[in-house]
Amino acid sequence: MASSEPSYYLGIDVGTGSARAALVKADGVVVASASQDTKTWRDPTDYRIFEQSTADVWKSICGAVRQVIAQSGALPKHVKGIGFDATCSLAVTNWEGEPITVTRGAQLGEPGERNIVLWADHRAEKEADLINATGSSVLDYVGGTISVCTCPFMCQEDLALLSHYPIVTRALT
Repeated sequence: MASSEPSYYLGIDVGTGSARAALVKADGVVVASASQDTKTWRDPTDYRIFEQSTADVWKSICGAVRQVIAQSGALPKHVKGIGFDATCSLAVTNWEGEPITVTRGAQLGEPGERNIVLWADHRAEKEADLINATGSSVLDYVGGTISVCTCPFMCQEDLALLSHYPIVTRALT
């Protein structure tokens, strides 16, 4: 016997500039959708820098989800599944999960809000070149070369943080 209670599925997508949520019925009909902007910081002296905050992204996700639940009138217990998708970026935290600042300056490596190196960030250009110069067969899995924006590996960003910002390394140990 089929349940008389409705079934909904929640889709969440985190993009470069916003977090979006949609509530969908089992037959694929979209019941409600919402979008919440996310903040991106740029360095006024370095065009390559794009940073975000895990706390801000999470706040936007929660806001969008709350909005679709409220718009739809659905009860949270009727949500039977969640699908989640996000852009590839590097979030830096310490071992306790606290955000570690990736911005140059006095706050670098300290707990703080700006802890995401966004996919569009190009501070790791030299590191991408260094990785490509290895000629490693692993590069075959990413089209033969790694670009400064290559996801999901972002090892060039890890290398940049470890090479140029040793205080971040100390914050992680």
